[in-house]
Amino acid sequence: MQMSSLSPETCEIVIVGAGLAGYAAALALSGTGADIIMLDRGTDNAGNASHSDPRTTALSPSSFKMLSCLDVLSACRETPTPISAMKITEAVSVPKWPGGLLNFEGTDDGALAYMVRNHDLHAAFAKVSRNIPNISIRQGQTVTDMEQTPNGMQLTVNNHQMICDLVVACDGRQSLVRDFLGTRVIQRDYHRAALVADFSHSLPHENIARQIFKMDGPLACLPLGRNPNGDHVSSLVWVEKTKRAQNLSALSSERFSYALSEQLDGALGDIEISDTPHCFPLALMLAENYAAPHAVLLGDAAHVIHPLAGQGFNLTLRDAATLADNVFEAKMVGLKACDMSVTAGYQLSRRADAFAMAGLTDRLNT
Repeated sequence: MQMSSLSPETCEIVIVGAGLAGYAAALALSGTGADIIMLDRGTDNAGNASHSDPRTTALSPSSFKMLSCLDVLSACRETPTPISAMKITEAVSVPKWPGGLLNFEGTDDGALAYMVRNHDLHAAFAKVSRNIPNISIRQGQTVTDMEQTPNGMQLTVNNHQMICDLVVACDGRQSLVRDFLGTRVIQRDYHRAALVADFSHSLPHENIARQIFKMDGPLACLPLGRNPNGDHVSSLVWVEKTKRAQNLSALSSERFSYALSEQLDGALGDIEISDTPHCFPLALMLAENYAAPHAVLLGDAAHVIHPLAGQGFNLTLRDAATLADNVFEAKMVGLKACDMSVTAGYQLSRRADAFAMAGLTDRLNT
Protein backbone atom coordinates (compact mmCIF):
# COMPACT_ATOMS: atom_id res chain seq x y z
CA MET A 1 0.00 0.00 0.00
CA GLN A 2 1.17 3.53 -0.73
CA MET A 3 0.25 6.97 0.55
CA SER A 4 1.44 10.49 -0.15
CA SER A 5 0.21 13.96 0.70
CA LEU A 6 -0.66 14.57 -2.97
CA SER A 7 -2.55 11.42 -3.88
CA PRO A 8 -5.07 9.04 -2.32
CA GLU A 9 -3.84 6.07 -0.36
CA THR A 10 -3.89 2.93 -2.49
CA CYS A 11 -4.25 -0.74 -1.63
CA GLU A 12 -5.61 -3.92 -3.16
CA ILE A 13 -8.57 -4.76 -0.94
CA VAL A 14 -10.55 -2.68 1.55
CA ILE A 15 -12.95 -4.51 3.86
CA VAL A 16 -15.64 -2.29 5.34
CA GLY A 17 -16.80 -3.66 8.69
CA ALA A 18 -15.02 -5.48 11.52
CA GLY A 19 -17.67 -7.87 12.74
CA LEU A 20 -17.57 -11.62 12.24
CA ALA A 21 -18.08 -11.24 8.48
CA GLY A 22 -15.28 -8.69 8.13
CA TYR A 23 -12.79 -10.81 10.03
CA ALA A 24 -13.80 -13.95 8.14
CA ALA A 25 -13.22 -12.15 4.85
CA ALA A 26 -9.89 -10.70 6.00
CA LEU A 27 -8.47 -14.02 7.17
CA ALA A 28 -9.67 -15.91 4.10
CA LEU A 29 -8.29 -13.26 1.74
CA SER A 30 -4.98 -12.99 3.60
CA GLY A 31 -3.94 -16.28 2.02
CA THR A 32 -4.07 -14.67 -1.44
CA GLY A 33 -1.16 -12.38 -0.55
CA ALA A 34 -3.23 -9.25 -1.18
CA ASP A 35 -2.70 -6.12 0.91
CA ILE A 36 -5.84 -5.76 3.03
CA ILE A 37 -7.14 -2.82 5.03
CA MET A 38 -10.11 -3.48 7.31
CA LEU A 39 -12.10 -0.43 8.39
CA ASP A 40 -13.75 -0.61 11.81
CA ARG A 41 -16.23 2.07 12.88
CA GLY A 42 -15.61 1.15 16.51
CA THR A 43 -12.88 2.67 18.62
CA ASP A 44 -12.37 0.06 21.36
CA ASN A 45 -9.93 -2.82 21.04
CA ALA A 46 -11.09 -5.18 18.31
CA GLY A 47 -12.11 -8.51 19.71
CA ASN A 48 -12.26 -7.26 23.30
CA ALA A 49 -13.89 -9.83 25.60
CA SER A 50 -16.61 -7.28 26.36
CA HIS A 51 -17.89 -7.56 22.77
CA SER A 52 -21.56 -7.79 23.65
CA ASP A 53 -23.16 -10.09 21.06
CA PRO A 54 -25.09 -12.62 23.21
CA ARG A 55 -25.82 -14.98 20.33
CA THR A 56 -24.23 -18.29 19.48
CA THR A 57 -23.39 -19.90 16.16
CA ALA A 58 -23.78 -23.51 15.07
CA LEU A 59 -20.81 -24.13 12.78
CA SER A 60 -21.36 -26.74 10.09
CA PRO A 61 -18.61 -29.38 9.74
CA SER A 62 -17.20 -27.55 6.70
CA SER A 63 -17.22 -24.22 8.56
CA PHE A 64 -15.56 -25.89 11.55
CA LYS A 65 -12.83 -27.23 9.26
CA MET A 66 -12.31 -23.83 7.62
CA LEU A 67 -11.96 -21.98 10.93
CA SER A 68 -9.69 -24.71 12.28
CA CYS A 69 -7.40 -24.28 9.27
CA LEU A 70 -7.35 -20.52 9.88
CA ASP A 71 -6.34 -21.16 13.55
CA VAL A 72 -9.43 -19.31 14.79
CA LEU A 73 -10.97 -22.09 16.87
CA SER A 74 -7.73 -22.81 18.71
CA ALA A 75 -7.74 -19.12 19.73
CA CYS A 76 -11.23 -19.32 21.26
CA ARG A 77 -11.40 -19.20 25.04
CA GLU A 78 -13.97 -22.00 25.11
CA THR A 79 -13.70 -25.23 23.17
CA PRO A 80 -16.54 -25.48 20.62
CA THR A 81 -19.30 -27.80 21.82
CA PRO A 82 -20.15 -30.59 19.37
CA ILE A 83 -23.79 -31.32 18.59
CA SER A 84 -23.95 -35.10 18.39
CA ALA A 85 -27.68 -35.35 17.70
CA MET A 86 -30.79 -33.26 17.10
CA LYS A 87 -34.33 -33.96 18.24
CA ILE A 88 -37.21 -32.15 16.57
CA THR A 89 -40.77 -32.19 17.82
CA GLU A 90 -43.89 -30.04 17.73
CA ALA A 91 -45.63 -28.19 20.52
CA VAL A 92 -48.74 -30.40 20.47
CA SER A 93 -46.79 -33.64 20.99
CA VAL A 94 -47.39 -35.21 24.41
CA PRO A 95 -44.90 -36.08 25.63
CA LYS A 96 -42.52 -34.01 23.50
CA TRP A 97 -39.51 -36.10 24.46
CA PRO A 98 -37.55 -38.30 24.27
CA GLY A 99 -38.72 -39.59 20.89
CA GLY A 100 -39.68 -36.45 19.03
CA LEU A 101 -40.91 -36.40 15.46
CA LEU A 102 -37.51 -36.37 13.77
CA ASN A 103 -34.12 -37.41 15.09
CA PHE A 104 -30.74 -36.79 13.49
CA GLU A 105 -27.38 -38.09 14.63
CA GLY A 106 -23.83 -37.24 13.69
CA THR A 107 -21.77 -39.67 11.67
CA ASP A 108 -18.78 -41.65 12.86
CA ASP A 109 -16.61 -38.96 11.24
CA GLY A 110 -17.89 -36.13 13.42
CA ALA A 111 -20.71 -34.06 14.87
CA LEU A 112 -23.70 -32.50 13.16
CA ALA A 113 -22.41 -29.04 14.10
CA TYR A 114 -20.27 -27.22 16.65
CA MET A 115 -21.54 -24.49 18.98
CA VAL A 116 -19.50 -21.35 19.64
CA ARG A 117 -20.35 -18.07 21.34
CA ASN A 118 -20.26 -15.12 18.95
CA HIS A 119 -18.30 -12.86 21.31
CA ASP A 120 -15.70 -15.60 21.82
CA LEU A 121 -15.45 -16.17 18.07
CA HIS A 122 -15.07 -12.44 17.42
CA ALA A 123 -12.26 -12.17 19.97
CA ALA A 124 -10.49 -15.16 18.41
CA PHE A 125 -10.78 -13.67 14.91
CA ALA A 126 -9.26 -10.42 16.15
CA LYS A 127 -6.43 -12.17 17.99
CA VAL A 128 -5.41 -14.20 14.93
CA SER A 129 -5.80 -11.27 12.52
CA ARG A 130 -3.45 -9.05 14.52
CA ASN A 131 -0.62 -11.46 13.69
CA ILE A 132 -1.21 -11.50 9.92
CA PRO A 133 1.24 -9.05 8.27
CA ASN A 134 -0.91 -8.23 5.23
CA ILE A 135 -3.99 -7.29 7.30
CA SER A 136 -4.17 -3.73 8.63
CA ILE A 137 -7.05 -3.04 11.05
CA ARG A 138 -8.02 0.61 11.43
CA GLN A 139 -10.46 1.73 14.08
CA GLY A 140 -12.74 4.74 14.20
CA GLN A 141 -13.04 4.68 10.40
CA THR A 142 -16.31 5.58 8.63
CA VAL A 143 -16.87 5.49 4.88
CA THR A 144 -18.79 8.61 3.87
CA ASP A 145 -18.62 8.33 0.08
CA MET A 146 -17.68 5.93 -2.70
CA GLU A 147 -17.07 6.45 -6.40
CA GLN A 148 -15.93 4.20 -9.21
CA THR A 149 -12.91 5.60 -11.06
CA PRO A 150 -10.71 4.28 -13.90
CA ASN A 151 -8.12 3.36 -11.26
CA GLY A 152 -10.47 1.50 -8.93
CA MET A 153 -13.00 2.28 -6.22
CA GLN A 154 -12.36 5.59 -4.48
CA LEU A 155 -13.53 5.85 -0.89
CA THR A 156 -13.78 8.85 1.38
CA VAL A 157 -12.94 7.67 4.89
CA ASN A 158 -12.89 10.28 7.67
CA ASN A 159 -12.16 12.97 5.03
CA HIS A 160 -9.26 10.85 3.78
CA GLN A 161 -9.17 9.48 0.21
CA MET A 162 -8.41 5.85 -0.58
CA ILE A 163 -8.40 3.93 -3.88
CA CYS A 164 -8.54 0.15 -3.96
CA ASP A 165 -9.00 -2.62 -6.50
CA LEU A 166 -11.82 -4.25 -4.54
CA VAL A 167 -14.18 -3.15 -1.76
CA VAL A 168 -15.69 -5.94 0.33
CA ALA A 169 -18.85 -4.76 2.07
CA CYS A 170 -19.13 -6.47 5.46
CA ASP A 171 -21.02 -3.65 7.14
CA GLY A 172 -24.18 -5.53 8.03
CA ARG A 173 -27.83 -5.54 7.07
CA GLN A 174 -27.98 -1.73 7.01
CA SER A 175 -24.94 -1.61 4.72
CA LEU A 176 -23.86 1.87 3.67
CA VAL A 177 -21.63 0.39 0.97
CA ARG A 178 -24.65 -1.39 -0.52
CA ASP A 179 -26.50 1.93 -0.52
CA PHE A 180 -23.58 3.71 -2.20
CA LEU A 181 -23.63 1.02 -4.91
CA GLY A 182 -27.36 1.54 -5.42
CA THR A 183 -28.08 -2.16 -4.91
CA ARG A 184 -31.76 -2.92 -4.35
CA VAL A 185 -32.89 -5.44 -1.77
CA ILE A 186 -35.76 -7.90 -1.35
CA GLN A 187 -37.25 -7.67 2.14
CA ARG A 188 -39.88 -9.41 4.22
CA ASP A 189 -40.76 -8.56 7.82
CA TYR A 190 -41.68 -11.76 9.66
CA HIS A 191 -43.35 -9.81 12.50
CA ARG A 192 -41.50 -12.15 14.81
CA ALA A 193 -38.62 -11.74 17.22
CA ALA A 194 -36.09 -14.21 18.59
CA LEU A 195 -35.43 -14.34 22.32
CA VAL A 196 -31.78 -15.24 22.89
CA ALA A 197 -30.27 -16.23 26.22
CA ASP A 198 -28.05 -18.78 27.93
CA PHE A 199 -29.65 -20.88 30.65
CA SER A 200 -28.43 -23.49 33.09
CA HIS A 201 -30.28 -26.74 33.73
CA SER A 202 -30.09 -29.63 36.17
CA LEU A 203 -30.12 -32.46 33.62
CA PRO A 204 -27.28 -32.91 31.11
CA HIS A 205 -28.01 -31.99 27.50
CA GLU A 206 -25.84 -34.91 26.30
CA ASN A 207 -24.75 -32.73 23.37
CA ILE A 208 -28.24 -32.97 21.89
CA ALA A 209 -29.85 -29.97 20.19
CA ARG A 210 -33.60 -29.75 20.71
CA GLN A 211 -36.06 -27.87 18.51
CA ILE A 212 -39.80 -27.45 18.99
CA PHE A 213 -41.95 -26.27 16.10
CA LYS A 214 -44.72 -24.05 17.46
CA MET A 215 -47.51 -22.13 15.76
CA ASP A 216 -45.68 -18.79 15.91
CA GLY A 217 -42.13 -20.02 15.43
CA PRO A 218 -39.52 -22.53 16.56
CA LEU A 219 -37.86 -22.84 19.95
CA ALA A 220 -34.33 -24.24 19.95
CA CYS A 221 -32.06 -25.30 22.81
CA LEU A 222 -28.47 -25.71 21.69
CA PRO A 223 -25.81 -27.35 23.88
CA LEU A 224 -22.91 -25.37 25.32
CA GLY A 225 -20.24 -26.19 27.89
CA ARG A 226 -20.59 -25.78 31.65
CA ASN A 227 -20.60 -22.44 33.46
CA PRO A 228 -18.04 -21.52 36.18
CA ASN A 229 -20.29 -23.16 38.78
CA GLY A 230 -20.16 -26.44 36.89
CA ASP A 231 -23.81 -26.26 35.77
CA HIS A 232 -24.97 -27.61 32.42
CA VAL A 233 -25.63 -24.73 30.00
CA SER A 234 -27.57 -24.40 26.74
CA SER A 235 -28.25 -21.53 24.37
CA LEU A 236 -31.89 -20.58 23.80
CA VAL A 237 -33.38 -19.23 20.57
CA TRP A 238 -37.13 -18.81 21.10
CA VAL A 239 -39.16 -17.26 18.26
CA GLU A 240 -42.52 -15.63 18.98
CA LYS A 241 -44.68 -12.87 17.55
CA THR A 242 -42.92 -9.60 18.26
CA LYS A 243 -45.28 -8.35 20.97
CA ARG A 244 -45.28 -11.65 22.86
CA ALA A 245 -41.49 -11.86 22.60
CA GLN A 246 -41.20 -8.38 24.08
CA ASN A 247 -43.56 -9.33 26.90
CA LEU A 248 -41.59 -12.50 27.64
CA SER A 249 -38.29 -10.61 27.70
CA ALA A 250 -39.77 -8.24 30.29
CA LEU A 251 -40.52 -11.08 32.73
CA SER A 252 -38.44 -11.64 35.82
CA SER A 253 -35.78 -14.35 35.53
CA GLU A 254 -37.88 -16.64 37.71
CA ARG A 255 -41.05 -16.24 35.65
CA PHE A 256 -39.19 -16.55 32.35
CA SER A 257 -37.48 -19.73 33.57
CA TYR A 258 -40.90 -21.14 34.48
CA ALA A 259 -42.30 -20.27 31.04
CA LEU A 260 -39.36 -21.97 29.35
CA SER A 261 -39.69 -25.05 31.57
CA GLU A 262 -43.28 -25.43 30.43
CA GLN A 263 -42.20 -25.35 26.80
CA LEU A 264 -39.49 -27.99 27.31
CA ASP A 265 -41.74 -30.35 29.26
CA GLY A 266 -38.98 -31.29 31.71
CA ALA A 267 -36.44 -32.39 29.08
CA LEU A 268 -33.59 -30.52 30.79
CA GLY A 269 -34.82 -30.58 34.38
CA ASP A 270 -34.78 -27.45 36.53
CA ILE A 271 -33.99 -24.32 34.51
CA GLU A 272 -32.46 -21.00 35.49
CA ILE A 273 -32.00 -17.95 33.27
CA SER A 274 -29.13 -15.83 34.54
CA ASP A 275 -29.56 -12.72 32.35
CA THR A 276 -32.46 -10.90 30.72
CA PRO A 277 -33.12 -12.45 27.29
CA HIS A 278 -32.19 -10.30 24.32
CA CYS A 279 -34.90 -9.71 21.72
CA PHE A 280 -33.91 -9.65 18.03
CA PRO A 281 -36.47 -8.74 15.33
CA LEU A 282 -36.57 -11.21 12.44
CA ALA A 283 -36.73 -10.33 8.77
CA LEU A 284 -35.64 -11.64 5.39
CA MET A 285 -33.27 -9.46 3.36
CA LEU A 286 -31.59 -10.41 0.10
CA ALA A 287 -29.56 -8.08 -2.08
CA GLU A 288 -30.57 -8.36 -5.72
CA ASN A 289 -26.92 -8.30 -6.78
CA TYR A 290 -23.89 -9.42 -4.79
CA ALA A 291 -21.24 -7.80 -6.96
CA ALA A 292 -20.51 -4.64 -8.92
CA PRO A 293 -17.35 -3.34 -10.60
CA HIS A 294 -14.67 -3.18 -7.88
CA ALA A 295 -17.08 -4.30 -5.13
CA VAL A 296 -18.77 -7.33 -3.57
CA LEU A 297 -21.29 -7.75 -0.74
CA LEU A 298 -20.55 -10.34 1.92
CA GLY A 299 -22.42 -11.63 4.98
CA ASP A 300 -25.41 -9.68 6.28
CA ALA A 301 -24.76 -6.93 3.72
CA ALA A 302 -25.81 -9.51 1.11
CA HIS A 303 -28.24 -11.80 2.92
CA VAL A 304 -30.18 -11.99 6.18
CA ILE A 305 -32.24 -15.14 6.64
CA HIS A 306 -34.45 -16.69 9.31
CA PRO A 307 -32.40 -18.40 12.07
CA LEU A 308 -34.52 -21.56 11.79
CA ALA A 309 -31.74 -23.65 10.24
CA GLY A 310 -28.84 -21.84 11.92
CA GLN A 311 -27.17 -21.21 8.57
CA GLY A 312 -26.59 -17.44 8.54
CA PHE A 313 -22.90 -17.38 9.49
CA ASN A 314 -22.21 -20.59 7.58
CA LEU A 315 -23.40 -18.75 4.46
CA THR A 316 -21.04 -15.91 5.35
CA LEU A 317 -18.07 -18.27 5.64
CA ARG A 318 -18.90 -19.73 2.24
CA ASP A 319 -18.99 -16.15 0.90
CA ALA A 320 -15.50 -15.55 2.28
CA ALA A 321 -14.11 -18.85 1.01
CA THR A 322 -15.51 -18.34 -2.51
CA LEU A 323 -14.18 -14.79 -2.73
CA ALA A 324 -10.73 -15.86 -1.53
CA ASP A 325 -10.62 -18.71 -4.05
CA ASN A 326 -11.60 -16.37 -6.89
CA VAL A 327 -9.05 -13.72 -5.94
CA PHE A 328 -6.30 -16.32 -5.54
CA GLU A 329 -6.99 -17.82 -8.96
CA ALA A 330 -7.02 -14.37 -10.58
CA LYS A 331 -3.74 -13.33 -8.99
CA MET A 332 -2.11 -16.62 -10.01
CA VAL A 333 -2.51 -15.63 -13.67
CA GLY A 334 -1.56 -11.99 -13.18
CA LEU A 335 -5.04 -10.49 -12.85
CA LYS A 336 -6.22 -8.03 -10.22
CA ALA A 337 -8.57 -8.77 -7.33
CA CYS A 338 -11.24 -6.72 -9.11
CA ASP A 339 -11.12 -8.72 -12.35
CA MET A 340 -14.51 -9.66 -13.77
CA SER A 341 -13.70 -13.34 -13.23
CA VAL A 342 -13.61 -12.58 -9.50
CA THR A 343 -16.76 -10.49 -9.19
CA ALA A 344 -18.90 -12.31 -11.77
CA GLY A 345 -17.90 -15.71 -10.39
CA TYR A 346 -18.69 -14.57 -6.87
CA GLN A 347 -22.09 -13.22 -7.93
CA LEU A 348 -23.04 -16.45 -9.69
CA SER A 349 -22.02 -18.78 -6.87
CA ARG A 350 -22.99 -16.86 -3.77
CA ARG A 351 -26.31 -15.44 -4.94
CA ALA A 352 -27.56 -18.90 -5.91
CA ASP A 353 -26.53 -20.42 -2.57
CA ALA A 354 -28.04 -17.64 -0.46
CA PHE A 355 -31.30 -17.49 -2.41
CA ALA A 356 -31.72 -21.27 -2.12
CA MET A 357 -31.18 -21.24 1.65
CA ALA A 358 -33.40 -18.19 2.09
CA GLY A 359 -36.15 -19.88 0.09
CA LEU A 360 -35.96 -23.00 2.24
CA THR A 361 -36.10 -21.18 5.59
CA ASP A 362 -38.76 -18.78 4.33
CA ARG A 363 -41.06 -21.62 3.25
CA LEU A 364 -40.60 -23.43 6.56
CA ASN A 365 -41.41 -20.25 8.46
CA THR A 366 -44.56 -19.21 6.56
